[in-house]
Amino acid sequence: MVKQHIIEEASDLFGRLGVKSTTMDDIARHLGISKRTIYEKFENKEALLIACIDAFAGNNKDYFDKIFCEADNVVDAILAILQISAEQSAQRQFSMMTDIRKYYPQVFKVHLTQIREDKFRNIEELLRRGIEEGVFRNDLNPEIIAYFFCKHDENTYFHDSILEKYSFVEVFENMVITFLRGVCTPKGIEIIDKYKETNK
Repeated sequence: MVKQHIIEEASDLFGRLGVKSTTMDDIARHLGISKRTIYEKFENKEALLIACIDAFAGNNKDYFDKIFCEADNVVDAILAILQISAEQSAQRQFSMMTDIRKYYPQVFKVHLTQIREDKFRNIEELLRRGIEEGVFRNDLNPEIIAYFFCKHDENTYFHDSILEKYSFVEVFENMVITFLRGVCTPKGIEIIDKYKETNK
């Protein structure tokens, strides 16, 4: 229980203050425990950071799985996730990943490899489900689209100059909406247009 609490509170501090700026002393002070207690659970700050990333990935998967189970169709589910990403926490999570890439490149590399693998499987599965539901075109090859979607070097998103001009949320929304319209049937496009009208 103590270990889980440390992970939760450290994740919050990493997101709010930045990974580099947050020290083990800060985390201990925030938790009201000794630094020794943290080191009994985690060898060092990097080990704690990896635990935070793993916990975040697991929580996200559970949450998104719930959304996809409850949504009427794939497009509605993706748009619901898009709305969640527009919350302030999404920007904090993105800033945290930027910090990890810069100061903990090996952690980022390992994490990014897992992200790519999960992303490929998820996109392929979503495309197949969308075709079955009639919201995605049936002439698509899910494996090919997922491959090229994931082939792009994700590192670009963490130092692209476009993010200096626009927020991560705005860039992400434009990417997702454009992608969706390209693979949707008229039925799927109608769902997107209703979403955009409602969220003007």
